[in-house]
Amino acid sequence: MPSIFRQLRLATFAFLALVTVGLVVSAALTIREQLQLRAARAQIDRLQQFERTYVIISERLMAVRHPPSSLTTPGPLIQQLDRLVALAEAPETPTLLRTVRLRIQEVGTGDSSMRVQLAAAVISEREHGEQVLAGLEQKTALQLKLELAAPLAILAVGILLLPLARRRIIRPLDALGTRLEHLARGDFQPAPLDDVDPFLLPLHRQLNGLAKRLQELEAEHAAREDSLQTKIRTASSRLLEQQRTLSRAERLAATGELAASVAHELRNPLAGIQMTLTNLRAELEDVELGERIDLVSSEVDRLTRLLNSLLDAARHTPETPRPIRLAELVDELFALTRMQLPSSVELRNDVDAALTCRLPADRLRQALLNLILNAGVALGDAPGTVAISAAVDADAQLRISVSDDGPGFPAELLDGGIRPFFSTRERGTGLGLAMVRRFARELGGDVSLERVDPRGARVKVVLPLNAD
Repeated sequence: MPSIFRQLRLATFAFLALVTVGLVVSAALTIREQLQLRAARAQIDRLQQFERTYVIISERLMAVRHPPSSLTTPGPLIQQLDRLVALAEAPETPTLLRTVRLRIQEVGTGDSSMRVQLAAAVISEREHGEQVLAGLEQKTALQLKLELAAPLAILAVGILLLPLARRRIIRPLDALGTRLEHLARGDFQPAPLDDVDPFLLPLHRQLNGLAKRLQELEAEHAAREDSLQTKIRTASSRLLEQQRTLSRAERLAATGELAASVAHELRNPLAGIQMTLTNLRAELEDVELGERIDLVSSEVDRLTRLLNSLLDAARHTPETPRPIRLAELVDELFALTRMQLPSSVELRNDVDAALTCRLPADRLRQALLNLILNAGVALGDAPGTVAISAAVDADAQLRISVSDDGPGFPAELLDGGIRPFFSTRERGTGLGLAMVRRFARELGGDVSLERVDPRGARVKVVLPLNAD
């Protein structure tokens, strides 16, 4: 399948190649200009040396001309003339200079003809230098034109390629971007292919295949999400039902504990009554009164057996402590109570995820659940927050705080403390806080109630970090 990006790469490489050629040409012209400048400088230096040597020869010829005299030592003058011949570049200059040299060697004197020939040589050399400089100026002007033509050529090529790039690259990319934007917005409907550029038709067909597959995946995801929500609702309902059963069992356990304590206190008086009845029966001789005493004694025995059965039912095996990640336990309780509390109540877990303790898990779970539900009931339908935090103090004691920003504890509860069957709510049993305190004290801890300023309540539960 032809790729639109292949044309984009080709166009990019072509433009980069054109720019590279332009840069190479510009660099070559710059090097050429440097060489021309060096040649011009060398030409100027040569002319300056030629004219200085000419001035020296002219001065010596003037010296032998005023007054007229012979050249007693023509050697230095001959050497200067040889230097002029070496510096000369004009074709006729060496011939003129050699004529002057020969005349000096033959005559040995200086005259005006020699100076004329020297001046002619200098003029010829200057004309030659001007010709060389004029040639350099022409080359520099040509180079300037080339340097101006290179970027103009690149710009012209870019302008000529722009319509082609817009038609074959930019517009197809815009169409592709629009299609991808529809996919990003969740529009997975296949797009019509009637107005698509034939060059992009295979790519749009693939995009339609991708959109169809995404549409199928979205439908599968929605069905899976509905199934998971149904399962979660079912599991939550079961957990709530189990929790209500556990709560009822806990309340029954508290009631059983009360009954056990009453039974324990009643057994001693009943034992005394039974002993008194036995002694009284032994002392009575009246048969009718003895039968009455026997009846009363049998009823006392039945009460004693009933109280013993109550005490046996109150005895239970303590739960074995095990390692608990407190933050995970709080998350599970929040997930459980989320269905029971109004949506306006925010549940916040401030427990460190790394905090681990060793406690009876089920009893700790029941205690925290009672506190969460109490806080939620205190908030009612008003917006609020129920937060749980925990920390370990220096004595390896775990301090758990359950707080809310509701109306706070009533003064009579704060003053009188936690008492079984005492509740300020209309339909409250008064056993929730009592069971929490009993759990904490059995492990060697305690429970305290606080009022939070300016509004709210806090229950602090102190437990050993690692229960035996």
